[in-house]
Amino acid sequence: MGDLIFIGSVFCALISAYILLFKKNIVQLFSDRILAFLFLCYSYCTIGYLLISSGWLIHFPFLYRTSAPINYLIPPLAYLYVKSVLNNKNNWRWVDALHLIPFILISINYIPLFTMSIENKNAIVKMVVDNYTNNFNIQDGYLSENIQFLRPIQSLIYILLQWRLIYTFEKNNKSEIFQEHTAIVLTWLKKFTIAITFTILTFLIFVIGVIYSLSTKQNINDIVFYSSIPIAISLFYLSSYLIINSNIFLGLPYFDYDKNNIKVEVLDKAKYEAEIEAIENLISHEKPYLKQGFSINELSLKLGLPAKLVSFLINSHFDKNFNDFINTYRVSHVIDCIKAGDLQNYTLYALATQAGFSNKTSFVNAFKKVHNTTPSQFIANIESQNIGNGHQVL
Repeated sequence: MGDLIFIGSVFCALISAYILLFKKNIVQLFSDRILAFLFLCYSYCTIGYLLISSGWLIHFPFLYRTSAPINYLIPPLAYLYVKSVLNNKNNWRWVDALHLIPFILISINYIPLFTMSIENKNAIVKMVVDNYTNNFNIQDGYLSENIQFLRPIQSLIYILLQWRLIYTFEKNNKSEIFQEHTAIVLTWLKKFTIAITFTILTFLIFVIGVIYSLSTKQNINDIVFYSSIPIAISLFYLSSYLIINSNIFLGLPYFDYDKNNIKVEVLDKAKYEAEIEAIENLISHEKPYLKQGFSINELSLKLGLPAKLVSFLINSHFDKNFNDFINTYRVSHVIDCIKAGDLQNYTLYALATQAGFSNKTSFVNAFKKVHNTTPSQFIANIESQNIGNGHQVL
């Protein structure tokens, strides 16, 4: 039963990472890539634990300790994710490389293990699988395995910095514009940080239990198992929450900070309305949606606006994602063609293709979403209305 919890959390985390990296209809954000990498790191470390607890690590001895350095990536990635969302950050900076120092140092420490012969590594893995206490008793790197107890210190530092980011943002953000969307994103960031905090507290309890067990020479397998469950539950909660609440993907594209990172500047209402009008005018007059595969990046280039801002404007004003927004215009174009009598010369799906739909299924689904009926039923209603009004049937 316990292993099912871990497998479920890894499965959901991998799905979330896939959505964050390859999702459609919502523009890719820099923060999404950080969060996806965080989920992948969590998943890899969880899989590493499962290999030990199940005994399967014996079949994959080359994976032993490979998750140890990755554990040191999780706290800084969580911090950088929150920072990138709140600061509207779009790319890496050289200073961000400083956060990788613990990961690099731990990787260097385990070079003797990583370069060890497979026979010797098999012997060590067998001892660890038989008794997890050997994970701390056997020195695999240049330094004593007590170095593992630096992880809770690193985690505490980053979680405090993470909460400080959220507190500072709320303190400086006094604008009422886009308050609803801001509240959605902030709620997510708080739940995300609470879940990370929960895993850190659990890890601290685990460290205390390990220290006690090692001092009394007791087996720590049960301590490792029960302390790992809350981490798996937190991972499952975060990944499933993200899948359900897709608006989080938009981030805060309308916020910006001054050079001193103190004052929050918000897109003013007049500029917001002007950009909405620009979107409507371009879509109505140029009809770019008639091109199959028309993307939000193409629209952003035509407007001269960042893609993530265009995505936010469409979601906030029209209450639709980009794909549904474009398909609304395509469906309207097909209906105009039907009313103009074009069905006398073209099939329905030929008209749908001319309107920008790539296949029959996407057309029918979009039509039902807009008019809550199928295209055939809609045409039948128009024909019955024409007969009732004494007009010729299409």
